[in-house]
Amino acid sequence: MDQIPGPPIRLGNKTRWFIYLGHTTTPFEQPILAHICTTTTSVDDFKKGGKRASHKCLIFEKGKYPFDQECVLDYAEDPYAYKKADLESNRNIELMGKLNDQTMRVIYEGIYFSRSYSRKIKMDIRESLQQIGIKGLRK
Repeated sequence: MDQIPGPPIRLGNKTRWFIYLGHTTTPFEQPILAHICTTTTSVDDFKKGGKRASHKCLIFEKGKYPFDQECVLDYAEDPYAYKKADLESNRNIELMGKLNDQTMRVIYEGIYFSRSYSRKIKMDIRESLQQIGIKGLRK
C-alpha cells in the first residue's frame, strides 16, 4: 500500500478505488501529472446525521458502477497529483472498469463547484475530458 497514491495511512487490506479524472495539459509540462481522486466506502457518513452529511458527494451504488462495493466520491476531498507514467506502471493498481460519459459529466460538475480543486486542475480535467469526446463542459 505504500506505493498507492494518497495520504500516508495504513489501510491493511482495505481496497481503495481511484477515479482517473485527467492529466496536466500545459504543453511541454513535464512530468505529466495524472489527477485522480479516491472514493470511500463510509457511505453512512454522508447520510442524514452522518459526520459528512453536509458534504457534496456522488454515491456509486454497487452493481451500477465498476466498484465491488457501494462507495462515495467526496467533492470536499483534495484530488491527488501523481506522475502519469508511474501510475500507469504501478503493479499495485488494477483497472476495474470505465465510467460512462454521463457519469464523468456529473463528476466534473461536482468538481467545478468544489473548493478543493484549483482552477488549473479544473481546466486540466475539462481539457482531458474534451480530448476523449466529452464536450460542452463549464469553463
